[in-house]
This record gives sequence, C-alpha cells and structure tokens, in this order.
Amino acid sequence: MTRKIKGVVKDTDRHGNVRVYFRPTEGPKVRLHEPYDSAEFHEELACARLGLPYKKASDQADGPEISKIRRGSFGWLTENYLSRAPMADSTRAQKRRVLTAIGDETCLSKSGTPLRHMNYNGLTRKHIALLRDQKRDKVEAANHRVKALSALFVWAIDEEFMTENPASSVKKFKGNAGGHHTWTDMELEQFEDRHPKGTKARLAYTIFRYTGLRISDVARFGKQHLYWRNITVDDETGDTEKVQFFRIKTFKETGAKEPVWIDMPVLPPLAEALAEADSDHLTFLISDHGKPFSVKGLGNRMRKWYDEAGLKHCSSHGIRKADAVIAAESGATANQLLSMFGWVNIKQAQRYTRAANRRKLAETGVHSLLGTKKVGQSKS
Repeated sequence: MTRKIKGVVKDTDRHGNVRVYFRPTEGPKVRLHEPYDSAEFHEELACARLGLPYKKASDQADGPEISKIRRGSFGWLTENYLSRAPMADSTRAQKRRVLTAIGDETCLSKSGTPLRHMNYNGLTRKHIALLRDQKRDKVEAANHRVKALSALFVWAIDEEFMTENPASSVKKFKGNAGGHHTWTDMELEQFEDRHPKGTKARLAYTIFRYTGLRISDVARFGKQHLYWRNITVDDETGDTEKVQFFRIKTFKETGAKEPVWIDMPVLPPLAEALAEADSDHLTFLISDHGKPFSVKGLGNRMRKWYDEAGLKHCSSHGIRKADAVIAAESGATANQLLSMFGWVNIKQAQRYTRAANRRKLAETGVHSLLGTKKVGQSKS
C-alpha cells in the first residue's frame, strides 16, 4: 500500500497474499476486495463505514426493479411495510411518497447508489439524521422523514426484521412547531372576495370552513352523509325542531384505534351552499371530468384556488385549524372540540382552548397597564 487511509488495515495470509480490511471502532473487521485506492475501493470502504453491503455497479445491471425486491434491502423492507401494515389508503399513499423519496437518496453512498438498494439493517442513528438533513430547508418535510422512518422500523421490529429502531432518538427540527399556517380572518375574507358564491371554489371552501373536515373526508363528502333528526328546543314544553345533520366516519385519525365518527348540525352557510350543489353524484365536489376528486386531485385544485386568491402560504388544513381557533375563542370546550374535529387526544384540543383563554385574559387584562377598568377608560 502506498498511502495510508484512516481505518484501513492489512495483514498477510500464509500464502503471502495481502488482505485489506476496514477496522471499525466496534465490531469485527470488514474485508475489502477492490483494488487499493481505486474509485471502487473507496465506494466499498464507504459502504463498510456505514455498515451497508457493497454492491458493484455491474451487479446492478438488472435495474432498480430487481434491486427493489432484493431481500434485506431498504426497498424490500418498505415494499413489505406498505403492502402489509394496516393503515388507511390515504396514509399509505402519503407514506409511499415519503419513503420512496428517502429510498432515492444517495447521500449514504459516494458512487450515488440509492438507499433502496442498500441493506436496511446497517442503518444507524447518524444515517437517519443525515437523511433528515437532506430536507433541512423544509422543516416539515424533514420531520416527516423521521416520523415515517420510525414507523417503518417499529413495524419491522414487530415483524422481527429488525431488533432496534435507529430513528427513535433522532430529534425533529424546530421552527415550525405549529405546522400548517392557521388562516386569519382577513385571509378567509380574501378568499371569499376572490371566489364568490356559486363557484366550485367557494363550495369547496364552504365545506372546509363549516365542517372542519380533513381534505381526505371532504373529497368523499356527499348527500349520503346528510340526515334529519328532531332535537328538543324547549325543555319545559318538550317542543322539538327538525334539524339537518351530517355524519361521517373520518378517513383517518392519528392515534385512533378505530375510525372516529363526526356527527354535527349543518350550519346555515353550509346548508345554503349544499342546496345549490349538483345532487346527481355521491360527492358534492366533482372534477371537470364529471367524477369525484381524488384526495390528491382535490389538493391540487385547492392549491390553484388558494394561489388565485393570493394565498400561496395557505392550505386546506389551515382552514381546519382556523375553525378550531374560532370555535375555541367562541367558548367551545376541549371536549366539544374533540367531538367537532374527530380528535382522540385531549391535549390537541386543549392547545386551542388555552390559546383562546390567554387571548381573552390579555384583552380583558390590558387595561391594568393604564390603571383603568376598561380599555380607553380614563383613570379616576
């Protein structure tokens, strides 16, 4: 050997052949077979440092399809997970997008070998952090990677494909703790001004605004979810009134063992909009092709409508968050928010009620800075 490389050692067998190894700080030595200091040697060494198997480019001539299903590869693990793990179709589609992007990453290989071709059992906390860091400029996307990988590895442990979760101790990025932007009153008005009543954009917005549903539920929301029932309007006389409700089983709720049902009255603005909607289909929102929107298709169309209103930073989920804020500031309790939005974790609802209470206390308490009882009142 003409040049020393950190971590690389050699010995000579009884036949006088020089053998080259990578010696990690822990664990056994790894034999290196490629010509010393060649490009292939450094690729093999890089794989050894990462604890991943080395595969020559010539061995990958069959293409990504064969490599993807090779037992023991990251691609093989993800395909098994996505096809076998129980989850909602929308969740499966989202996880597939995230895990496919991760599988395409080449940051763990000097030669550009995608992770999907590599052995998943060699992955460590440092590797997961590096995969996360590839999306450092997009905090939410980076955190989604950690979340998706952790869920994958938890499943793999249950299936006895792995013994530990290398993503469990990887921290998520801070800086966007609130997630999707919550629409302000002015932004709600801005959308309404741009998309008047009678337009498909306004109908979609109205459904989001007055149901609090997720986009996966809005896409399939239709007349079959509406019904009428009598409610008591006067406890003393027992008088009742016929009121329209909507009842829908939510498509997905994080942390829920079973689907959550939403059962709420149809508010007047929503009733007005639905009365004018096309009733020939099972969904209120229909694409230009006369068919129900897919979740992705509706998301793309909503994005177009938001952009047309000059709300490029807003999203459909942000309307749902605005609904929760409005409800909490109007006096809704945490338990009421749970029923309205289909949440299963009381802490999620309490975030909104606490924020609403802080705002009310600030509004009523600010006069103390002036030593008065009410804002604007002169000191006596």
